[in-house]
Amino acid sequence: MSRKSKTSKALLGVAAFMLASAPIYTVSSPAFAASTQSLPKATSVTNVVKPVYISAKSYINLVDVALKPTEGGQIASFTLSIFNGDAKELDLTNYWFRLAGKAGSTYPLKLSVADAKTTKIAPYSKNYITLYANVGQSIKLTDLIFKLVKFDFSTTNYEKTIGTFTFPTNFTNVVGTGSYKVLYFNNTQVNTKILSSTIGASGDNNLATINFVYNNVGKNTVTLSKYKYYIQTAEGIMYEATPSETEDLVIAPLNRKEVKLTASVPSSLKTSGWKLVVTRDNGGDTAIELPVGAYQITFGQTASPAASDQFSYTNAEGTYQISLLQIVRQPWETQDILTARIRISNKGKEAAKLPNLAGYFYLDNKVQLDFKTIALGNQIGLNANGYVDVDVYAKLPANYTFQSVKLIINNKVDDKTSTKIGELTKASSLAQIPVYDADQSYTIARDGSKMTGLVNMVNIYKSTTSKIYTAQVTLTNEESRTINPVKLVGFFKNDNGEIFPATVTVGTGQVNPKNKALINFSTNVPLDYNTSNLRLIIGEAVTDTNYTTGTDAADAYVNAVAFNLPQDYGVNTSYKDVILTPYKFTINKITPQVFAQASGQEVQLVLNYNLIKDTSYNVFATDRKLLMTVEGTDPDDGAVYTYFSKEITLEGENDALVVGTNKSITLKSTSEYNGIDGSLKYNVRLYEIVQGAKKLIAERPLDAWFTELTWNTDAANS
Repeated sequence: MSRKSKTSKALLGVAAFMLASAPIYTVSSPAFAASTQSLPKATSVTNVVKPVYISAKSYINLVDVALKPTEGGQIASFTLSIFNGDAKELDLTNYWFRLAGKAGSTYPLKLSVADAKTTKIAPYSKNYITLYANVGQSIKLTDLIFKLVKFDFSTTNYEKTIGTFTFPTNFTNVVGTGSYKVLYFNNTQVNTKILSSTIGASGDNNLATINFVYNNVGKNTVTLSKYKYYIQTAEGIMYEATPSETEDLVIAPLNRKEVKLTASVPSSLKTSGWKLVVTRDNGGDTAIELPVGAYQITFGQTASPAASDQFSYTNAEGTYQISLLQIVRQPWETQDILTARIRISNKGKEAAKLPNLAGYFYLDNKVQLDFKTIALGNQIGLNANGYVDVDVYAKLPANYTFQSVKLIINNKVDDKTSTKIGELTKASSLAQIPVYDADQSYTIARDGSKMTGLVNMVNIYKSTTSKIYTAQVTLTNEESRTINPVKLVGFFKNDNGEIFPATVTVGTGQVNPKNKALINFSTNVPLDYNTSNLRLIIGEAVTDTNYTTGTDAADAYVNAVAFNLPQDYGVNTSYKDVILTPYKFTINKITPQVFAQASGQEVQLVLNYNLIKDTSYNVFATDRKLLMTVEGTDPDDGAVYTYFSKEITLEGENDALVVGTNKSITLKSTSEYNGIDGSLKYNVRLYEIVQGAKKLIAERPLDAWFTELTWNTDAANS
């Protein structure tokens, strides 16, 4: 095989640059192309080297050169402009390129993968090719000699050096601040520069943000594909700068597009002497990044990490404002819970991914209390100018006191890595749990679970040794879809700070839009306990890092409020519209009857009644226990004798009242007494029973036996 044929195989081809980028935002502006030309241009290679003519009308020129650090060395890249000014095709296989050091070392040159198939240049046309070589770690461009060799069988070794490119001692390829650099494509040039650079403290790191711009000043569209960006510190350490997207960037003629880049660099490194290094993927089977350019970074703004109630944060996904809405301490069994609500606002012009917040409460600048962040189940991102509120919490001993508290906010990268991004505090560190009047609505603003809560009534049920204090709350679905009722946690607290955990009772099912769920909060207190100053504290139940759902037990609660409560709901003395939420019960007529039996007597009450159901309640407990009695009271000594006692249900199976008007039911009960004592004062009474304790909710005198009694409930109510 001839030397010439070997060389033909060694020649790898020609390529136009293809740049990859991931813009956070793009701007199109034909006017930019003209304005760029008035900006200072970086030192051009063409200003320090002369073209090498290979004929009277054809030449090869070095138009760009770059260096990029690699593991154990550097990659040097060279972009050549080859112009064929002759009338016949230019055969590149007649030429070879060599790279040597001034000290005598040699470095094998390779053509980029994209250039592999170009071996000829058409008449009167220009092509660009890129070559690269691995050089030593300490090599500078001024140490290198780039040679152009032509095959000549009339000379020794069949080759002849026809030209060289060398660089003066003061040459640098780094683009200075405010300058721009030209990237060369076939028939198109793209100007590039750093528009702005800012840096801000981010915990143990500095977060650098760089706006980089490409400007197509040519006549053809270019596609930028598989570019990467790095910050190189003064110490030579490389940190990858992250763009937000990975799609190819297509730039039409006389248009520009900007790329926002972010990189996290340890704050222990000085921030002067940094460079932005831009590379492109060489392609092929071997992962090689070819250097495109290096740009000096000068930071024009430094952010302070001082704690306040808000701070700005920028990452590869977007720009955010993180604000502290409140920090609240609230009771939890034998402990307390410290909760905070944080608002994340998207300050960018496009939708952005939510940052993954983690961190801790810092008490008196000494004690670290790691918080848990409650996941947002119905939020996948933030629209431009949108925001979302995030709840975090931690537990601490109930008797622990502190003077100040702030939140240290981290961005959680993965399960093992997080980066501090800021601090939050309030001037008056802790807020009190908001106190609502009994008729004031409580708002649950969580997306996908929006509901409002309102206290209906308070009922007190008594047994022989204790009493059960119950507050009834209605939750209304404010969503446009059917949802599960929000799981709530409750506590009763008096003015002395005594805390009673509440048992929460709720039925099963889902709530339609604008419909309701009935929630009961109850606690057991001593029989003589003063309940007149109890408040109900309620909040959204949390299990670990999620809002509680299904049958899961709550570990904590957030978004707490306290309700001033009304007094115990009184006794209905007319049997008109007896409140049994979601029902109203009215007795229109009652017929008492007594039948003698061998073992005593049977008492019957025949009721004509109305049972009206509020069908807007989709969810409520259905195990309500009601007891109807006829009781005779001795006016002399107050002794009470029960002549009739019967459990009844609402829409149940046995002795059940059914929904409707002018309904009839006969209730039967065996009495231990024989006959009727006419000296007693009789009342028909309705009790509700909760956990063995009962409350009188309605009563009406029974003036005579063996007589059909009809009363005007309207008159009795007046």
